[in-house]
Amino acid sequence: MNFRIIFLILCCTVQLSWAQKDTPFKTSKLKLNWDEPAAVEPASTSSGLQYKSILEKDDSYLKRYSILKKDEQKTSVLEQKTDFKNPGDEFKKKLNKEINEGSKVDVFFGKFVVNTPTLIIKTRDHMDPDGDKVRIIVDDVVVVLVVNLESTFKTHTVDLKEGDNLLDILALNQGLSGPNTATFALYDGNNNLITTNDWNLNTGLAAKFLIEYKKPLEEKK
Repeated sequence: MNFRIIFLILCCTVQLSWAQKDTPFKTSKLKLNWDEPAAVEPASTSSGLQYKSILEKDDSYLKRYSILKKDEQKTSVLEQKTDFKNPGDEFKKKLNKEINEGSKVDVFFGKFVVNTPTLIIKTRDHMDPDGDKVRIIVDDVVVVLVVNLESTFKTHTVDLKEGDNLLDILALNQGLSGPNTATFALYDGNNNLITTNDWNLNTGLAAKFLIEYKKPLEEKK
């Protein structure tokens, strides 16, 4: 009985060893070497562009383009000097100079058309009366020799010929303080205002007007 058991054990052992040699699914053991460090790939030597992350410590990009960045200025923008000039300053300067010194040339105030054969001229001193005097001339003919300018208007009426009439209001003097300072107002024969203005003239200069008298159509028939 013992012999049979031993014989069966030997047969099983032999068959098992043959099966291990001939099996096509034989696998080899994986050898792991825990003592050697894992191989590290070398750093890339690519020549590609390098980009900095905005999370890096060097925030120069953020400083350069940040809308919160403020340039340091020693003085306020409002305190900086400018080379630009206000055109109104030049006009004001010229006007003040004219008031103080008076115009050095005749002043032409324009051409006007009336339908009446007469012209009403009102003059006064627009500053403090200081003895200013004027003369009224039409087509080189003196029609009013002297007008003493006062604070209230003085009125004179002159005749007009048909067509153009050259009117001069001549400054005879400059009074006690500076240029001749007169105000004029021109009206047609029906007391319709034509024009009004002030002047500051030196002695011998004139305010000039061209007055055209046109007869109404009903009068030409």
